[in-house]
Amino acid sequence: MEDAGQNHADNRLPFNLAKFFSYISLVLILGSSVILALFIGRTMTSTMIESQQEYALLLADNMNRQIFRKFTLPVTYASGRVSLADPSQYKLLDEVIKSQIHGLQLESVRLYDDHYTILYSTDSREVRRTDLFTDGVPQVFKGKPHHFDVLSSIPYPQALLLPSLDDGTFLLRTIFPLTIDNDFKGLSLHGKPVPVLGVLEIVLDMTGQYRSAIRSQWLILASFAVSTFILFFLLQFVARKAEVTLERRMARNRQLEAQLHQAEKLASMGRMVASIAHEIRNPLGIIRSSSEFLIRRHKSEDAMTQTMLTAIYDESCRLGTTVNDFLDYARPRQPRQDTVFIRQVIDKAMAFLGGEFQRTEVEVENSLPEDLFILGDMDLLYRAFYNILSNAHQAMNGPGKISISGGTTDSGKTILSFSDTGPGFSEDALQKAMDPFFTTKDSGTGLGLPIVQAIVDSHGGTLKLSNAPNGGAHIVIEFPAQTEKKEETPHE
Repeated sequence: MEDAGQNHADNRLPFNLAKFFSYISLVLILGSSVILALFIGRTMTSTMIESQQEYALLLADNMNRQIFRKFTLPVTYASGRVSLADPSQYKLLDEVIKSQIHGLQLESVRLYDDHYTILYSTDSREVRRTDLFTDGVPQVFKGKPHHFDVLSSIPYPQALLLPSLDDGTFLLRTIFPLTIDNDFKGLSLHGKPVPVLGVLEIVLDMTGQYRSAIRSQWLILASFAVSTFILFFLLQFVARKAEVTLERRMARNRQLEAQLHQAEKLASMGRMVASIAHEIRNPLGIIRSSSEFLIRRHKSEDAMTQTMLTAIYDESCRLGTTVNDFLDYARPRQPRQDTVFIRQVIDKAMAFLGGEFQRTEVEVENSLPEDLFILGDMDLLYRAFYNILSNAHQAMNGPGKISISGGTTDSGKTILSFSDTGPGFSEDALQKAMDPFFTTKDSGTGLGLPIVQAIVDSHGGTLKLSNAPNGGAHIVIEFPAQTEKKEETPHE
């Protein structure tokens, strides 16, 4: 039992490993999916920032042109110099800038002079302040073409976990030099370096773009997760199917192995029993014939002698039947392939058992069709059906009913059913009924059903034992489909 359990555990081991690796694969794929989703998200974010930077440069360059053309040039021409301390000039600049940023997602616009003082701001409270400039302002004054800063009020990983982002969470600050318009450089500078008149700082709100990037990132992650779980469940399904298939095959192999061992054991036992039975049958026949002769010769002798001779004769007949059972089981013959009508065989068995059935008030209900036939050996089938009916009669041990039915299935198989109203099989008897020499009777060889089984097997059929729903034994015999109908062989 321990070896069988160990073999069973060893057989399950590959599929337990398959399940283990499927779980490991799930974790690895999910982990790699998260990493890949984050990488894709970062790439999308970088691309989005680069796009916003290009847009901010275009916006800053356009604003520089508009400030120069609509403010610096006209004011210089009219007043000789630019002075934002003059309210009218400041108002004009404010109108020019606000006309440019109208409808755009700009948080603020500032203008710095070379002392890093705010000369203009969309927030008037910041004008004249010198503490708000960043590192990019001096760098642009020193000749850097532009400078960018990404501002965020929360870390990006935290933004991934928030259900929504407030406006202004992510900003892009662009610092751009205020210079002479490109269309006027050739007219006024004559090849000299372009002077930086001031520094323009614009702050662009990128929260909407971040929302789209985060949404796309979650969509990618969800797609990876769904595909991973689908793959995982497919692996689990295949592993379970393979495990069930392997379990069935191993159970079948164990069953075949047990049957092989049983067959080998029974074969050796059968050879021994056959040799012993053969040696017994000859002297037993002499004893039976001698006792029969003495009974006839000494009919007028005393009653004691007649009783003893009759007992010797009856017991020799019973032992002869037992020896024949041993020989039939030990050396089963190959069946002929004649056309055998089942009802005729049952009627023949009933002719021998009918008187006993009437004496014990056993009713037989035979609903077999007259034309139901199989290809087989009539003598062997008679022996099988006789044993079944005799066992049913003995099991009821009194009044009762035996039902016989049968027919042909759609696939051509022939089905026979025998049921009685006796006590049926106990759980233990149902498991061991087909074992040779197992019997629940005080006098019996335990070879009746095994002989029936051997006869059915030799005809390519199967025999199943069970208890009927309403009590009693139920035997079902199934013969293979009949390919052709031969001429019936007459039997004496």
